Amino acid sequence: MGRAVRAEAVLAGDFEVAACYDVEGPCLRPGDRLPEGVDVVVDFSTPSALDFLGGMLSGTEAALVSGTTGLSAREKAMLESWSAERAVFYSPNMSRGIYVLARLVSEAGRLLGPGFDLEVVEIHHRQKRDSPSGTALRLVESWSASRSVQPEPVYGREGAMGPRRTQEVGIHSVRGGDVAGDHEVHLLGDGERLLLAHRASGRRTFALGALAAARFVSGRGPGLYGMDDLPGWSGDQR
Repeated sequence: MGRAVRAEAVLAGDFEVAACYDVEGPCLRPGDRLPEGVDVVVDFSTPSALDFLGGMLSGTEAALVSGTTGLSAREKAMLESWSAERAVFYSPNMSRGIYVLARLVSEAGRLLGPGFDLEVVEIHHRQKRDSPSGTALRLVESWSASRSVQPEPVYGREGAMGPRRTQEVGIHSVRGGDVAGDHEVHLLGDGERLLLAHRASGRRTFALGALAAARFVSGRGPGLYGMDDLPGWSGDQR
């Protein structure tokens, strides 16, 4: 993702790439300081890199855009603590289409009522490290927000599990090839079913979303921001 963001930033014309950060290669390394005058850091790495990232941000006023997935509760709390002194934008998926899909899932849950079951299938390339995807979990959260009974995630199924429980939500992860990201939301009722899907043809869409987030947080005050805050994305033309 870092290469995709850098390529789109160069093409955009309103960004200057000051440095890159990686554990290997001709980039900033763990423990290195940010160059002077950096406005925004865009991070698509791994949860284990957050401690290094925190050290890099320390003593600077740089805003942060993070699309890293697989964060634990502790790691999400780290982002929230950083937002007390800088603008922090976090989303496990920077796609406008996924943002709309999450809102559709929430609205579907409200309109369909308790008689429908939710199953989520996500497909990613063979190199993806975390399962299920952060986006799949986000879609379940959207469904949960519209339900009176808190769903209980089930990660795949095997053996004699018995009938499906009312509050059960199935999440299924498929890995292989070079798939940038496919997500299917199956809404299953008696006598009918709905399928909502999003397929990313490449990483460019995520890079463009990250740059939109970078423009948003540049020069903005401290706070924790997300996709709902991007002008025009929620229907609010701020």
